[in-house]
Amino acid sequence: MKLYQKYLAFILIVLVILTAYFYIKNEQEFEERVHSVLINLLSKQVANEKEKAFNFALALSQNETLQKAIKYNNAKKSYLILKNYMKTIETFSGSQLRIQVVSKDYTIFARSWDNTDAGVNVKANRPDLQEVKRTLTPHLSFVAARRLVLIASIPIVIDGEFIAFLEVIQRFGELENYFAHYDVGLVVLLDNKYEKQAVLLDKSPRVANIIVANRGANVNHIKLLRSINLQTLRNHGFVKNDHHIFFYKSILNADDENIGSFVLILSEERLKLFSGFETELDTFFTYARKDIYNSVKTKKKLSPYNKLTNKELLSLKNCAYNEDRKYIEEKLSRELQSYTKDELISLLLETNPNNISRGKIK
Repeated sequence: MKLYQKYLAFILIVLVILTAYFYIKNEQEFEERVHSVLINLLSKQVANEKEKAFNFALALSQNETLQKAIKYNNAKKSYLILKNYMKTIETFSGSQLRIQVVSKDYTIFARSWDNTDAGVNVKANRPDLQEVKRTLTPHLSFVAARRLVLIASIPIVIDGEFIAFLEVIQRFGELENYFAHYDVGLVVLLDNKYEKQAVLLDKSPRVANIIVANRGANVNHIKLLRSINLQTLRNHGFVKNDHHIFFYKSILNADDENIGSFVLILSEERLKLFSGFETELDTFFTYARKDIYNSVKTKKKLSPYNKLTNKELLSLKNCAYNEDRKYIEEKLSRELQSYTKDELISLLLETNPNNISRGKIK
């Protein structure tokens, strides 16, 4: 082989290596970005669930009719109040909550969904309630009780006397449905050290001896999760196999102890669809149209757009649906009338830092 041919071969090999390197690097950076967006979105939804559970629990704990029913040991009336309250919440907000009253001696007094467990003592499964009783302060966190759930616990106090706990319980159905809109699977895992107290999960599937805590977990997703190393997933935050990518977020209790984990599962095909609009990825997830219109029935109720900054509206404009884009453009046109030339230039540069714009600002 002649010398110039050796040089050409060497250059070709270097180009192939560099191309492969930058391709892999860009792919990893994009996956990291998807990971960041999905986990932030999960955190946002969990925070919403916590706020909702706490607000409902606090409101119901102050219901005087319920307080009197508990004080005078009327479990039947308490059950009817909880049941009607739960139905009202489901009708007007779509939230599927469960509500229960636990007496001061830690026995189940009444529940909104059925009263078959009335009289069951839960003290051994609920060390968190002992702290609520001691301090008489509300408690809100994920709890490894008889199953893994989110619980808002409010102490009911009448005339200075503690009489019971009012609790709103959230499972994972709403989170499952939320991510299912985007073809993202959700598997919730509970650490096996809570196996003895999580008696209602004794027949649940396992992943490397870790308990699957959400009843709506897809069987195929559980199988996929068994094919990867969970410890690697915990250490790195996300891992991928040939056809799927897995994202991890720990579940902490009120004492900041890790009691389980959320695992989001995204197919490689779905990931490729996201890469088609990488620059709008954050906006897509944060202001997903299905969220904006979740409870909006008429056009004049487009209040979510009214809360966005002009910078956010500019980012959203290019990836919004056609029927929304006109509304956004009209709002921007009104809002930007008061901007100076320098302010407009600064806003455009912040919104599109990688774009080269030509022309005049009118």
